[in-house]
Amino acid sequence: MLALSTGVGIALLVLGGIFVAVAGGILVLRGRPREAGPDIPNAMKPGPADAALETPLLQKLQGWAVILVAFMAIWIPFNWLREPSVNLQQERDQEAAKIARGRLEVLLFSSESNQLGIGCVRCHGPDLNGGVVQSGVNPDGTPRYIHPANLTTVCGGPNTGHPLIHNSEDIRSTIMFGRLAAGMPSWSIKGQGALDDQQIDDLVQYLISINRKTVPFAQNVCINPNAPGYVVPPSVPGAPTAAPSASASASASPSASASPSAASWSRASWASEWGSSCSSEASTSFSPRFSEGGWRTS
Repeated sequence: MLALSTGVGIALLVLGGIFVAVAGGILVLRGRPREAGPDIPNAMKPGPADAALETPLLQKLQGWAVILVAFMAIWIPFNWLREPSVNLQQERDQEAAKIARGRLEVLLFSSESNQLGIGCVRCHGPDLNGGVVQSGVNPDGTPRYIHPANLTTVCGGPNTGHPLIHNSEDIRSTIMFGRLAAGMPSWSIKGQGALDDQQIDDLVQYLISINRKTVPFAQNVCINPNAPGYVVPPSVPGAPTAAPSASASASASPSASASPSAASWSRASWASEWGSSCSSEASTSFSPRFSEGGWRTS
């Protein structure tokens, strides 16, 4: 990719400006009258003689044309060569903004200090490294517990105990549509959740950013297509990636479920099965709740 450093770009611009100024000065000096003539109104002045039209005036117009062409010859390549670096910086700024919003989203909601908060830390732990959460009761009346995933190693996929994650799109689909057997609700508006596509993308980018530090690049299926367990994402955004083999699904940990299916997207089923997910604290903070009209936040 061609790109100019800031110093080289400024040098080219200064040289081009000097060239235009010098050439313009020469043309102005050449066109300046040698001696003052009589004060004749413009309407009464004769037109340029044939000799003037064929030499000085024509040369003056040609000179200005050369200056403009020279200016464009410098300005257009300068912007063309500079554009890749400008676009790259814009992409970096946008990614940094996504990560910053995602970092706020995982925290608890606060009407004063954090209006972006969703509360991922409530189930996945204060450091997103997993936790133990009571969700409903067993048939014998004893409390039932679930084990939310360690999100600091989720990009390791099968290499770090997440056999159903094969790329970043699998993380996105899990957030969007949830995993019923693991007690994970859907958070996407498409799945009757509370988050739009931008908020989910911010979350995914934040998780990828923290996994860059905790998961070796050789095992990171979010950023390394050559990592063991990586699978090319599906063409439909948010759709779950098919496991490369049946053995991978069979080795899933108790905290993970099969890829999202129509059953796992049933909000009524989730509410009846995991209605008390993440303890009673859910009633005092931002969390999904099922009602007749679908999922609501409170």
